[in-house]
Amino acid sequence: MRAGSDRRIGAGWCALGTAVLAASWRMDRLEGLHVNPWSVPGLLPGLLGALMMLFGAALFLRGPGVHDGKKASGTGRTWLALVLCVGFAAGLLGHGLPFWLTAAGFMFVAILSFRWLDRDAEAAGSLGRLAFESAAIAIAASIAISLLFQEVFLVRLP
Repeated sequence: MRAGSDRRIGAGWCALGTAVLAASWRMDRLEGLHVNPWSVPGLLPGLLGALMMLFGAALFLRGPGVHDGKKASGTGRTWLALVLCVGFAAGLLGHGLPFWLTAAGFMFVAILSFRWLDRDAEAAGSLGRLAFESAAIAIAASIAISLLFQEVFLVRLP
């Protein structure tokens, strides 16, 4: 990807993040119902909007010398991400398995797939290590996400 396209994409993410943050700020806070401040409807979308703005700004501001010279197969990676996310949301989520297990499986496959695409071709025997590291990350993230939603945001997960 060229630096010019990074700047356009970064500006687009900043604009989208700003819109999400503004919309979440305008959501009802439910003070009259004495709702816990950590579970108000606009909190998570606002955090996501702020993060989109932050990472969009980082993409916009990074210099042209940051790229490592690898050719990015952006279209293939985009389709892989789309298939994985739609498969998770439409095929796995809420169909019998507990959320933490479904999320851990999805994250394991996604992390392993993208790390496998980025691996060093010279690294011998790296599949076992990649699988182990991907599983550890997926399990830790799944537990953290489940606890965050259930204990902090007070949202029951499927």
